[in-house]
Amino acid sequence: MKSRAALSLVLLPLATCGEPSAAVPPPVILVTLDTVRADTLSCYGAPPGSTPHLDGFAGVADRYEKCVSAAPWTMPTHASLFTGLYPFEHGAHSFLPETIGDGDNVFGLHPRFETLAEAFAARGYRTAGIVANAHYLRPTLGLEDGFETWDVSREPGGRVTARALAWLDEYGADPRPTFLFVNYMDAHRPYRTGDPRDGAVRKLNALIEQVLVRGEESEPLGSEVRALHQKAVSNLDRIVGTLFDGLKERGLFERSIIVVTSDHGEAFGGHGVVEHSKDVYEDLVRIPLLVKLPGQTAGSVKSERASSVDVAGLVAAALAGTDAESLAAVFPRTPGGHPVVVENHFSRVKDLKRYGERFRRQRRAIYDGPLKLVVGSDGTVELYHVEDDPFETVDLAADRPEDVERLSRELEETLARGVYRGDRVLPGQLDAAQRQEMNALGYGGGDER
Repeated sequence: MKSRAALSLVLLPLATCGEPSAAVPPPVILVTLDTVRADTLSCYGAPPGSTPHLDGFAGVADRYEKCVSAAPWTMPTHASLFTGLYPFEHGAHSFLPETIGDGDNVFGLHPRFETLAEAFAARGYRTAGIVANAHYLRPTLGLEDGFETWDVSREPGGRVTARALAWLDEYGADPRPTFLFVNYMDAHRPYRTGDPRDGAVRKLNALIEQVLVRGEESEPLGSEVRALHQKAVSNLDRIVGTLFDGLKERGLFERSIIVVTSDHGEAFGGHGVVEHSKDVYEDLVRIPLLVKLPGQTAGSVKSERASSVDVAGLVAAALAGTDAESLAAVFPRTPGGHPVVVENHFSRVKDLKRYGERFRRQRRAIYDGPLKLVVGSDGTVELYHVEDDPFETVDLAADRPEDVERLSRELEETLARGVYRGDRVLPGQLDAAQRQEMNALGYGGGDER
């Protein structure tokens, strides 16, 4: 039985796309760019010309200039994208194992929670996920629920695009409305720059040794690694442009709801952090969010703070005028209508094993206008003005105790309203192929590619 909206599905009208008199709802295409922080796109501040295809898309879409991920890594954020819930509500996040072995330490998404794909399927949609993250979006973790097709293979983005367009062609005659999810991994380790001579993994590993192991400052190596990551994002931009072109050739681009976002950012030494999944600072959680509505030809900039949990609600709101508008009752959150929270429940096994006690704690942040409060289960409290200080270099906690107290209380009240305390979905034992994927992503502690 699904929680929250399960009973409403019985009472709300189903899609009537099979009836001659009913209008077919527009296609919905959700794209996640793994490990793409907002400021790697030119429309969010990267050097001009860095991402021309995504910038062009932003020119005909709504661009949410202040968006943060629900968590600083893949599994919990995708669970939030699909459910409209925070990690503390859906429970699909990392946990602190009693014995740190070589397995995985992430809870799957419990089937009681209704996903966007399940809600679409219940309303008569055909649904597909074309996925590159073969570890944390693998089947059995629950994110595949509701998808008729869940095609998972860790491949370069060009092949992901080809798979997505091939699925659209294969089912082109299907009269049902479409929900397509596409996931790219090119900006994630090993940073697919398009040139293997760049040595991105070697330099990234050297930065990890320098910052996380020896505790040294990151520069100048941090800037060099960041430039390689930017090169990977620019390479991915070209690939996403091919997807857009394919949608236009098929007559889908103009009439679709298209959402482009990321699951988290990437750190290059700031606050002593490299890569992601380790903390809730802005370089790890500030992400792009671009939403194009059917027929939209001019872009707009949205100033209200947004979160991964808003994506399902934004899609639902864009479907007004069809039977699918009942989705708004299932996914009610939209930007500006709720507290914005970011969470990291401990870190990955590799971090827990390698860096001692540092990452054996939970970290959470809550926003209020330009202010951001960061608290840890280890007693740490930090306050930043993220508009004046986007890299969070000046901690204001000691100077603004009233804001600390107020935001701490708001965070506690928000958590108290919905912490998930139900059954957990354990990841189970990893087979050899899954362990290889875990190592390839840099999470398992093995040889990394």
